Amino acid sequence: MPFSMKTLDKKIKALEKLIADPQRLNNAIYTLLEQNDLNNDHQISRAEFQKVLQDYGIGDFDAVDDLFESLDANKNGYICFNEFRPFFRAHTKIKLKHLKEIRDIQNKKATTANVQPTAEAESSESSPEPQKKSSNIFGRWKSTRN
Repeated sequence: MPFSMKTLDKKIKALEKLIADPQRLNNAIYTLLEQNDLNNDHQISRAEFQKVLQDYGIGDFDAVDDLFESLDANKNGYICFNEFRPFFRAHTKIKLKHLKEIRDIQNKKATTANVQPTAEAESSESSPEPQKKSSNIFGRWKSTRN
């Protein structure tokens, strides 16, 4: 498992709080921008943006340029708070949805692993009659997909 259930729940709650509180969201964005504004001009240049993404291991400069162009709404060569906020909020919502999906999958796996065999399955396992083999190797798969 990539995340423990406790870690997943903690991350999900933190993202839910971030999305629900506009002031908290704004503060997170300001902090992120300030940390990556290398020359303290209160905006992110293309070079600063490229460096940040390169530091995170994203080296596809065409993709980085495309993203920068899409975020630079007024086409002045910089990304400011008002241009970055919609992207950050959307990204946070997508991340939240993804974490919830991971949690649901892990819950389903845990539930499936804890399922006890039914009485019918137990009686068929102990039955002395030989099982009929399906001529179609996918026969079992088809019957379980209904």
